[in-house]
Amino acid sequence: MTPGDGPNRRVKTTDTVVEIVGTLQSMNSATLAELAAELPYAKSTIHSHLATLESNEYVVQREDEYELGLKFLEHGMFVKDTYQISRIGAPILEDLAEATGEVAWTIVEEHGKAVYLDKAMGDNAVQTHARVGGRARLHHLATGKLILAYLPDERVREIIDRHGLPELTPHTITDPAELREELEQIRADGIALNNKETIDGVRAIGAPVLNDGSIAGALCVSGPANRLTVGRCHDEIKPKLLEATNELELTLQYPPN
Repeated sequence: MTPGDGPNRRVKTTDTVVEIVGTLQSMNSATLAELAAELPYAKSTIHSHLATLESNEYVVQREDEYELGLKFLEHGMFVKDTYQISRIGAPILEDLAEATGEVAWTIVEEHGKAVYLDKAMGDNAVQTHARVGGRARLHHLATGKLILAYLPDERVREIIDRHGLPELTPHTITDPAELREELEQIRADGIALNNKETIDGVRAIGAPVLNDGSIAGALCVSGPANRLTVGRCHDEIKPKLLEATNELELTLQYPPN
């Protein structure tokens, strides 16, 4: 086997395209000159990649500006629908949001990060920066901590080594030993709280969704901390959340024909 062969080899051209797409997404739309100012590539290189992406319908050019095309949505919706927890769980998530009046989320793990797979809004729901398809580190989310709690210890160590435990608020757990203690408690309790660990002023409560004994994902309910108090989380939200996850687990085990 020669250097560059094997499962970990990277193709520089592909990395360049991915970086261009990511930068264009972060900028919403941009001219070639604006992209060149953000990227370490020549204008001619960026333009060639943009032209190829446009010819394949992944980028749209409007006058002198480029933006991502809806072809990405086609791929994203296809992938989303491959997850049973999303396909089967959407009405259950809607019922949970309606019952609590808050925002309800379905979260799964990919590449060691949390992915916001589905969202439902209750009557009193407050919008935050989180969006369907968005990603976040696991350690500061109720659902993320649940996923970590039900993963093998070796996998948890790999995720921490890869992504770290950065602080988002003064309440974020950043110490591995403290996180391990919390994960042990979460396994005992079967639920987890995000106690203003992602956004100061927002609290969430989550419960795992298990399928054949493995973690398939997690559901959570989130809202303003002054309304979603710890007492309300345990007394009012927890029973409704567990009802939803139990129903979803049964539906995953015995899917409708």
